[in-house]
Amino acid sequence: MRAEAMSARLSRGPLLVLAGALCFSTTGFVQALAPEGATPYVIGGVRMMGGGLALLLWCALRGLLPRRDGWPPELVLKRVIPAALALVGFQICFFRGVQEAGVAVGTVAAIGFSPVVVAVLGFLLLGEKPVKIWYASTALAIAGLILLNWRNGGSGGGVSALVLPLAAGFCYACYYVFSKPLGQRHPPETVMMVLCLAGGVCLSPVFFLYPTAWMLSLPGALVALHLGVITTALAFSLTLAGLRETPAAAAATLGLGEPLGAACLGIFFLHESVGVPALAGMALLLGGVVLLTLFSGGGGKRTG
Repeated sequence: MRAEAMSARLSRGPLLVLAGALCFSTTGFVQALAPEGATPYVIGGVRMMGGGLALLLWCALRGLLPRRDGWPPELVLKRVIPAALALVGFQICFFRGVQEAGVAVGTVAAIGFSPVVVAVLGFLLLGEKPVKIWYASTALAIAGLILLNWRNGGSGGGVSALVLPLAAGFCYACYYVFSKPLGQRHPPETVMMVLCLAGGVCLSPVFFLYPTAWMLSLPGALVALHLGVITTALAFSLTLAGLRETPAAAAATLGLGEPLGAACLGIFFLHESVGVPALAGMALLLGGVVLLTLFSGGGGKRTG
């Protein structure tokens, strides 16, 4: 009975991370529905601030607001500030990067790069050694990402255009690694409330630099609400909850379910055409994610 309970607990972590990735996958779809005038920078600011406020309300209702004695200065300096800055860096580098490199190339560079960086940082900072199945599943997932975007390839501006997308992948990897210990000490909702509000404050200048009137319309308000509640508050909370029981490297690879979900939304709801390479890429990506979900065991080997 104890073994069955442990197995169920360990398998829950990867599923939570995957659920968070699927919530993330709706970001591009909803952004495509945003009214004219919505910019990537304001979208990023709305995600952080809206998500933080939604989590603030949730935590207040559930009695999960952070207490000062549970957040010592050394924890804030070593974990909270780096994780929050990493989220801010991802918003800026990713949305700007895909404008320069193209959506396909920029997305592959950023999302495909992050699992590798997470594995390295997780080993160096958390002492986690990736489980053996991670190597095969990550290779399948990255190959799938490349094929999935093959039909749009070649639109970037050369190697220099990949600097920002790669920086975005690095920032997202830093968020994973620095936020994981926080989620092991505090409720995921509380951690993400703190990080999102901090990130929203850092991004607040974009609301004065770029148009925001689109949010006053009904479609704009619904887009902003979805971005804050679903793609930020719920998505990050699910991911951080899953990180409690999942190695950081495995979680980052499971996060590659995001572009798979985004591709499905584009095909079935935005009626985007796909070719054989894209379908093959989706199959490889799904295979890599499923492989890791079923056989990672949820645990991670620690080196020290």
